[in-house]
Amino acid sequence: MALILNNEEITQVLTMDSCLEVLEEAFREQAAGRVINQMRYEVNMPLLDRPERKAKYEFKTMVGVIPKLGVAALRMSSTLNYRPIRDGQEGMEQIAIGPGDGTVGLVQLYSTQTGEPLAIMPDKVIDGMRVGATFGLACKHLAGREACVLGLLGSGWQARFQLLAVNIVRALKLVKVYSPNPVHREKFAKNFSAKLGVKIVAVNNSMEVANGADILIAATNARSPIIHAEMITPGMYVAAVQNEISEDALQKADRIVVFSSKRSLVYEGGEGQYGKLMSNPSSLADDKFPLLEQIIAGTTQGRIRDDDVTIFRSGSGMGVQFAAVAAKVYELARAQGLGREIPTDWFTQTPPS
Repeated sequence: MALILNNEEITQVLTMDSCLEVLEEAFREQAAGRVINQMRYEVNMPLLDRPERKAKYEFKTMVGVIPKLGVAALRMSSTLNYRPIRDGQEGMEQIAIGPGDGTVGLVQLYSTQTGEPLAIMPDKVIDGMRVGATFGLACKHLAGREACVLGLLGSGWQARFQLLAVNIVRALKLVKVYSPNPVHREKFAKNFSAKLGVKIVAVNNSMEVANGADILIAATNARSPIIHAEMITPGMYVAAVQNEISEDALQKADRIVVFSSKRSLVYEGGEGQYGKLMSNPSSLADDKFPLLEQIIAGTTQGRIRDDDVTIFRSGSGMGVQFAAVAAKVYELARAQGLGREIPTDWFTQTPPS
């Protein structure tokens, strides 16, 4: 029987602690060559009849296989996106669709022993948790041991998972948060200060966030740099969920670590059978830019000196994250009797007679 889960059930069983644990082990497996990923593929088609700025339909896929866990996972999303300009910054937002103004994203989990489907679940919570936990692991291995002040740019969906993960890997004493909407940042600070028992204050600009911070993280939907060189001080650990770090800021790094060795492949419709290639799989990792998994496995050194500036660049997400986290969700949901079962033979087939 295959299991169908919803986001509420995923939230019920999945903790950031367990997410950090399964991803750290999965990255060790990946460093040893015992995990395989399919490069992330995106195909976009401009929606010329939509009123939203630069509206596009996007279908995205990525695959990860972890033999140690006996699972393979396909993460897919079918979304309508656009690029609004807010507070002078170009961002990317999804257009709500379908019943309840939702969005569509699924993780399909399969057994590598039998090939059969194990579970189907939405990707929203898993996506936030896998990104937060990945950045949490980068912080664990790259931030100073005594780092206790977090400067957080962003107060939305991704920012909460960054905060949850960093608070586990470092004993935070103070968090400063900034986002352009004062109501959002004040609400974020109040809610998570109460939940975590950590002093969290909303500040008025990005420089104020960076001043005195040991850890500086951008978790926004901005598509242009918001972390600049003047914000970075010796000993700081810096990270960005998107490409929010400027070139001048990157020049201040003593060590830059990347997550994925290849960029995602993005094709846009409008010409030819396969559209136009908008990004290419050029290599991100080399001797200068080691992989996070190598740091975790201990084959490459991360922070060397206390005053090193270390920077973590996310790059493209990978299927291994979804495979590891979805496998943990499946394990915990089965143990707690959650979800709805559907017959496996709905998905299997035999040759016609």
